[in-house]
Amino acid sequence: METKRLKNIAILILLLLNALLFCLLVYQDMQGDRVRREAVNAMSGLFASEDLLFSKDADPTVESLPPMLPIRRSETEEKIASFLLGEAAAGQSEGGGIVSYTAQAGVVQFRSNGGFDSVRLKRPVEDTDGFIREFCSLFGYADPDGTVAGGSGSVSVEKMIGEVPVYDCTVTLTFDRGFLVGVIGSYVDIEDAQTDAGEYLTCMSALLRFFDYRRTEGVICSVIEEIRCVYQLQSAGGTPHLCPLWVVKTDTHTCFVDGSTGEVFRR
Repeated sequence: METKRLKNIAILILLLLNALLFCLLVYQDMQGDRVRREAVNAMSGLFASEDLLFSKDADPTVESLPPMLPIRRSETEEKIASFLLGEAAAGQSEGGGIVSYTAQAGVVQFRSNGGFDSVRLKRPVEDTDGFIREFCSLFGYADPDGTVAGGSGSVSVEKMIGEVPVYDCTVTLTFDRGFLVGVIGSYVDIEDAQTDAGEYLTCMSALLRFFDYRRTEGVICSVIEEIRCVYQLQSAGGTPHLCPLWVVKTDTHTCFVDGSTGEVFRR
């Protein structure tokens, strides 16, 4: 009987502890929400003092993307090269991180920084638009805006990570009278990619960098229409790195804030 009472008391204590921990977590969340609201209100007031407003679609609490360190995957490079060359092609190391894939149609070379290009390429393509769409679908690039007319011309496509674009990671395909004659661009594979543990700007920090930039550079704008976080391919030291890049779209310009360095720029 005494043992049963002790067990009931122990269970009751555990239930009370769990309830206390739950209440503590709820309190911390409420405090966090309050602090975020106060920070947003303070930022909105600061921007308004300089005649700069936030649209209803501009959320200054957007979460940053996790920075990633992609791992080079030879099997992916082989698939891309074989698709572009029109037949299976085995890779051969050229030293210095360069791997060449050779076939009858030409050569495709990959580098350790994610870049690749073609040499002496002349691969027949009957349906250029279908070829481009298939390339984008297979290897994760956005559909091109334009098309190739009459089997000749060039088109550039941008790498995507899910729904997120990767800036500075594009591929340009060049056609001439029904032949693929040139390929140059970049590719990253996020399978098995590692997360970079470095410190990166939050959305609010990025907006404050933009605020200072607007002042010093004399950027004329009155409304921040959209804020979003995308990736930018950086290859410092020859190693590809997906760094968060903040895109601040205003009613007149689109500015970018490097999530690593805080540099603000326009294109």
